[in-house]
Amino acid sequence: MGSEESWKKFIGDAIADNKIVCRTCRMYNQEVQIVPGDENKKCRCGRLIRCHSLAGSSKPLYTSSNSPETTNSQQEFKHVHSTTVPVTVYETSKTTESTGCKYIRIDHQTRVKPIYKLLVNDCGGKKPAVILSIYGGAKYFTMTEKLEKEIIRGIIDAAAMSNAWILTTGINNGVSKLVGEGIAHYRLLKANPNKIVCIGLTKWGTINGRTRFDLKNANKKDYELNLFFRRIYDDGDDTDETIERNHTHCILFDDGKIGDYLNDGQRDALVKEACEDEDHECCGVTIIVEGGKNTIEVLQNDIKQNRPIVFIEDSGRLADVFASLINQTADAKNDQQFIPSDEVVRNALAEFFPSLEKGEISEITKRIKEILDKSNRHLLNVFCMDRDTSVAEIIFKAIFTMKNKQNEININSEQNVDEENQDQQYEEDEDILLNLASQWNYFNGALSILKKQQHTTSNNDEIKEKYMICYKKLFRDSLIKDHPVFVEYFHAAGFDPFKLLGIKRVEQERHTMLIQLYKDTYKEISESNRSYIKELFGQSGVTGITTLDKKLNEFIGSFIGAIYSEKYNTRTKRIGTDLANHLCPCCSNLIKRCTEKENRIYPKDNIHTQSQDRQNDTEDSGENKDTKDLLEKNKLLRDLFLWSVFMDMPEIAKILLIHQQSRICAALIASAIFKRYSKLSLTVDLKEKFKIQADDFGKYATDFINDCYKYNERSACELLLRQIPLFGNITCMQIAISSENIQLVGTACFDQTLTQVWYNKLSMTNNQTLTRPSQLLSITTFGLLAPWMIPYRENENSMQDISLSTKGINYYTDEKKLKNIGPVFSISMEVHSLECVIIFYMMLYELDSPDTLEIPHWTEIYVITTVSTMFCEEIQKRIHEYNYRMVERCGSTGSIILTVLTNVFYTAPYILFYLGLVFRYSSYDDKIFTAGRIIWAFDLELWYLGSLKFVVALRSVGPKLFMLKNMLRDLAGFLYLILIAIAAYGVVSRALIFYQQIPFTGTDIFRSIFYEPYWFIYGTVSDKDLLDQMVSNGTQSLVAEATATHVLLAFHMLFINILILNLLIAVFT
Repeated sequence: MGSEESWKKFIGDAIADNKIVCRTCRMYNQEVQIVPGDENKKCRCGRLIRCHSLAGSSKPLYTSSNSPETTNSQQEFKHVHSTTVPVTVYETSKTTESTGCKYIRIDHQTRVKPIYKLLVNDCGGKKPAVILSIYGGAKYFTMTEKLEKEIIRGIIDAAAMSNAWILTTGINNGVSKLVGEGIAHYRLLKANPNKIVCIGLTKWGTINGRTRFDLKNANKKDYELNLFFRRIYDDGDDTDETIERNHTHCILFDDGKIGDYLNDGQRDALVKEACEDEDHECCGVTIIVEGGKNTIEVLQNDIKQNRPIVFIEDSGRLADVFASLINQTADAKNDQQFIPSDEVVRNALAEFFPSLEKGEISEITKRIKEILDKSNRHLLNVFCMDRDTSVAEIIFKAIFTMKNKQNEININSEQNVDEENQDQQYEEDEDILLNLASQWNYFNGALSILKKQQHTTSNNDEIKEKYMICYKKLFRDSLIKDHPVFVEYFHAAGFDPFKLLGIKRVEQERHTMLIQLYKDTYKEISESNRSYIKELFGQSGVTGITTLDKKLNEFIGSFIGAIYSEKYNTRTKRIGTDLANHLCPCCSNLIKRCTEKENRIYPKDNIHTQSQDRQNDTEDSGENKDTKDLLEKNKLLRDLFLWSVFMDMPEIAKILLIHQQSRICAALIASAIFKRYSKLSLTVDLKEKFKIQADDFGKYATDFINDCYKYNERSACELLLRQIPLFGNITCMQIAISSENIQLVGTACFDQTLTQVWYNKLSMTNNQTLTRPSQLLSITTFGLLAPWMIPYRENENSMQDISLSTKGINYYTDEKKLKNIGPVFSISMEVHSLECVIIFYMMLYELDSPDTLEIPHWTEIYVITTVSTMFCEEIQKRIHEYNYRMVERCGSTGSIILTVLTNVFYTAPYILFYLGLVFRYSSYDDKIFTAGRIIWAFDLELWYLGSLKFVVALRSVGPKLFMLKNMLRDLAGFLYLILIAIAAYGVVSRALIFYQQIPFTGTDIFRSIFYEPYWFIYGTVSDKDLLDQMVSNGTQSLVAEATATHVLLAFHMLFINILILNLLIAVFT
C-alpha cells in the first residue's frame, strides 16, 4: 500500500493530465449576497445558499438569495445546474481507531479507467485477482452475532487468500460499517496482517455537512471562523452519514447535489474495468447481506455481466427473499431448477417486506423472476451457516461454478470449430479452472477435472506428459501457497515427486530445487510468518544448503549430523557450528568463511555429478538401482517435510509425515522445531499456536511407539535406539531427551529401553534380591570376579529383526569375558566414594605445611594420582561422547546459561583441586598454604555433592533429587526477596545507630549491613540487646533513633520470619 505522499502524487499526475475533475453546483457561488432573514434558504441542489463552494471568479446563474428559483427547494436539480471544477479534496483521513482512509472527491461522470489506474498504482501496481462487492442494507440492521462473525471471517479469509479488493458503499452504517469494523479487528488481532484493500464508493452529497467540511479542510491546521459559519447548517436538517474510516480508500462521487445515495453504475463500471483487463485475470463476486429494494439494481447489473452472486441466508430482507426462493425452486437430486410463480414471489416479499405497496410488489416480482431465470441460476448461490463450512468456500465455489459453466457455454456455441481445436480449447479451459482452484485452495472444484485427466492418461503416455506440465505448476503452487489437500492428492494418487518437481534423481539438482523452493515460499508467505523466517534464517532467508544443516544443529542439537553437506561433517566446521549455536553466538564468524563455498551450487559440479551418476546407474544392477532410487525418493520426501516444518506449514507436514520412512524420528524433529518457534515468538497467541503444534507431533510419535510396543516390545525398544542415517544418524531417544518431550519419555517403551541400556550386557535378573551377595563381592574385588559371578544376557542374535537398521542398537553378544568385564557403574561409584573418604582423612590428619622437602603422605599421593586419573578419564569420556554425537543431555536444560553452569559444576572439582595443589606447593608461606587448604575444603564439599549423581537412578532417591532441583528454582526467587529485605533493614538501621562508625570498606560494609541481619532468619537477633542498651543508657537523640530502629526490626522480623519463610514452606509443600 502506498504512502500519503504517493497518493497525492498519483492524484496530482491525474489532475495534470486532465483525467479527473470534480463537480459542484453553479446556482450560486461564495460571493452570493444574503438578504437578511434568508440565511437558511436552500438551493435546489439541497445546500443552503450561503454554503456554496463555487469560487468567486466563476460566474453563477444567480447572484442573490431573493431569486425566484430559491423559493422552492423541491424543484428538480438538473445536470446543467452544475459545472466541473478542479479536484481539490483529496487527503488521508486518520483517526485513533484506523490506519488511514485515503479519499478523493471527483465528478460522478468521470471515466472509471483513471480511477482504476489510480487505485492500482496506490496498491503498488498489484491488480486484484477478485473483487468482492459487499452490498445490501444501507441502514442499521440486526443479525445474530455468530452470523456477523462468520460473514466477516469468510470475507477477510477470501480477501487475504486471493489478493482481493472489497467494495462497499463506504458509509458508517449498514453492511459497510460491519465490514469496516471486521477489518479493524483483523488488523488489531494479527501481529502482521495482510493489507486488505477495502474501497468505499459513495456520493459526496450522501455524507453529512460536518464530514464534508472536515474532509475539505483536513490539511488545514485552523479553520477560519467565517468559513465554519458558511459550511454548518443552522436548522439541524442534516444526515448522520459519514465515511467509514477503516476502509483503505473512499471514492466520493459528486453530481453537485446534496442528499440521496449513489446508484450502482460506478461500482458496475469499476468491476467491469478490472475484469476486462487484458493483461490480468480478475473475477467479480457480489455478496448480498440483508438489502432493500434498491439492491435489485446491483443484482441486475451483475447478472448482465455474468458475475456470481452470494446471498447470506438469515441476514434479512432481500437476501432472505432470494435465499428462500432459490431453496424452494431447486431440485438437488436431479440438479434442476424452475422459475417460481408470481404468487410464491409475492408471498416471500410479503413476509420480508410487509410495508411494500401493491404497485411496488408487482414491479419487484417481475424483476426477481428475471433474475431467477434458469439461464442465470449458475450465478446464484446461497450461504447457510448451518449447512456450509464458510463464506470463503462459497465465494470460491461460486466463481468456480461460473467459470465452469461459462466454458461449457463457449464450447457448445462453437459449432463450426473442428474437433481438434475444440479439444485444445477445452484443455486450456481446464487448465484455467485448475489454476483458479489452486489459487483459491478450492480442491472440490479441481477434483473432478483431476480424476478425469488421470483416467484419460492411464494408458496414454503422450497425453500424460502433456498434462504433466500443468501438474508440475499445480503441485509447486500447492506447496508454496500451503494447500495441503492438493499435496495429499498428488501423493495418494501415486505421482512421482521427482517428475512433479521437474528434477532428476541427482543430489545436486535436489539441493538446487530445495533452495529455490525456500526462496519462493519466503516470498509467498504472509508477513506474520515471514518475520519468524527472518528470525531463523536472517533477512535473506535460506542462502545456501549448509544453512539448513546449521539450523538443524541449532534447533535439534549438536548430536545431529549434517544431512545436506557431507563436507560439513568435518571436526573444525562442526566445532565452530556448535560454538555458534549452543555456546557463544559471537563465534558465528569463525565458520562464516568456511561455509561460503559450500553455500554455492556450481553448474560444473552439477554436470560432473550428473555424469558420475549416469555412469553409476549403468554400472549398478537393477536391484541396486531400485534401492538407490528409493533412497533418493526418501531423501526428497525428508527435504520437503523439513521445508514444511521450517516454513510453518503444519498441515502439509502431517501429510508428508505419512510418507516418511522414519515417522517417529520425523515427528520428534517437527516437535522440537516448533518448540523452538514457540520460544522465539513474541506474542502470546503465536507461542500457544506453536506449542499446540509441537504437542500434536509429539503425540503422534508417542501413539506410534505405544502401538509398536504392544505389537513387539523388543523391536519397539530398538526403534528408539537405532541410528537413522536419513536424519543425520540420530536416535529417537536423543531427540526426546534433548527436546524434553514429556509425552514420549513417559511411555512404558522408553522406560523399558532405559532399563536395558542401564543394565547393558548384564542380565535383567541382577535386579533380584538373590543376586545381591554376588554383586557385593564383585564390587569389593573391583570387578575382578564379576565375569564369573554376575549373570550376563544370553546370545539373542537370533531374535534380531533384520528389517531394522543395526546402527546404534546394542545387539548383545555372548563374549562375556572380553567386553565390559564388570559393572562399571558400581566400580565408578566405589572409587568415587573411596576417594571422598581418603580426602576426608588427608584433610583432617595428614595435610601439614610443606616447610620441608619431605615426601608427602601416601594418602596425598593417592588422592593426586586418583584425581588426575579420573580427570583424564572424564576428558576421554567427553571427547568420545562428542565424536559419537552422544551429547543430547547437554542441550536438555533448555538454556545456554544453565548448560554452561551445569558444565562448570562438573568441572569445578577438578579446577579447584589443581588450584589448591598449586597454592600448596608454590611456596612455603603459611598464608598461601592456608589459601590452598581453604580451596581444598570447598573442593571436598563439591566432591561429596557430586556423589549424588551415582544415586540419581535409584527409585527411592532419584525422584527426591529431581524434586530438590525444582525447589531450587523457586528458592532463587525467595532468596532475592530476602536479600532485598535484608539490605533495606541493614542500610536503614546502621544509618540510624552507627552513623559514621562503619569503615567504608567492602569487608566492613558486608559484615555490618548484610552478614549480621542475615542471621535474623534463624532467630539470632543480636540487634535487640544492643538497641535495649541504647534505649536505657543513651542520649535523647540516640534513644529516638534506637526506638525507630526497634520498630524497623519488628517489621523486618514479621516480614522475613513470618511471611516470606512460611510462604516458602507453603510453596515447597
